[in-house]
Amino acid sequence: MKRKKKLSIVGRTLLILNFLAIAAMLSIYAGTRISPQTFWPIALLGLIYPFILLFNAGFVLLWVIRRKWYFLFSLITIITGYNHITALISFSNTSHELPEEGTNIHVLSYNVRVFDLYNYGPGWQLNLTNRNNIFRFVEKNDFDIICFQEFVHDKTGAFKTLDTLPTFLRAHHAHTGITGSSRNINHFGMATFSAFPIVNKGMITFPTRMSNLCIYTDLLIGKDTVRVYNVHFESIGLGPEDFLFVENITNVEQITDRDYFRKGSMRILGRLVNAYKQRALQVKLVTDHIEQCPYPVILAGDFNDTPHSYAYRVMTQKLKDGFRAGRGMGPTYVWDLPGFRIDYILYTGEFSAYNFKTGSQEYSDHYPISVWLNLDTETNLISE
Repeated sequence: MKRKKKLSIVGRTLLILNFLAIAAMLSIYAGTRISPQTFWPIALLGLIYPFILLFNAGFVLLWVIRRKWYFLFSLITIITGYNHITALISFSNTSHELPEEGTNIHVLSYNVRVFDLYNYGPGWQLNLTNRNNIFRFVEKNDFDIICFQEFVHDKTGAFKTLDTLPTFLRAHHAHTGITGSSRNINHFGMATFSAFPIVNKGMITFPTRMSNLCIYTDLLIGKDTVRVYNVHFESIGLGPEDFLFVENITNVEQITDRDYFRKGSMRILGRLVNAYKQRALQVKLVTDHIEQCPYPVILAGDFNDTPHSYAYRVMTQKLKDGFRAGRGMGPTYVWDLPGFRIDYILYTGEFSAYNFKTGSQEYSDHYPISVWLNLDTETNLISE
């Protein structure tokens, strides 16, 4: 009888690396179920899920080429987390025609980064270019519901937003939530605009030093009341020194400066950990509030977190993700990272989603996202 051929040193090394890739993938799965307040380190792995997925897919291909049954290890791991793949890449056909029955509602969520307020022109003059670009974008698409995060209203009228948008939008009913102001001139926060009448409004405040908030708006759509949550979960809060550090670490001399590298890394890590912990608290506040809501729900906003996170999993336990009615990866942050999706439109089962789109407009540091939601008016809804 022939003895089985043992793996070479290269083969054993590859197998060890394969097991490390599998361990990383399983840690990501676990991280969506363990609150960062309990154990935060594995939450960080969710940021690099696309790369871990590629590593495991690479090992599947490698072992198949080498005719080794070890390919099953990574293949089974990938299949086990199939829902992570569909949250990263949507395979839906986006060309569906909207139903003739029910009510079709065009929803937009957009973190507008205060409409580029601080991008001053010569002589510290206000630069209205991107504000006007955003205005034209929302006017052209004629959305029924618009949820803005990082909204700003200039009380003096020098940088018009809240007092101007209703003059040309069909969605002219407005609800704002203010988190802070600058010299009582610029007021910052959230804003929801609706083509449907607003019958009630409220706010869920977060215990945070950042300007994060959730507002909710009850809309009368036909004879039915629908609640729209507009949310902005905890930001990482990177400062100028952090962005400078990220730029500098591409410089070999800065990398060899161990003290500079250590301090910069620890500062950013601290901000990340704090944001993960704060988001865990904020997600609970919002989900508890939704549990008590008697109406169909639409939730839109900036989660500051990926679909491979604890925050996303908790939010989508009772809500569906409009992204699955689109096609492709749809990163929403203007950054060169594949699949970095941190903005969402979610909804309850009374709706069906169609034609989800991620815009390509770079008027902010986020891309706009939109989806058509069809409200089944034959469903037994609680009416106003």
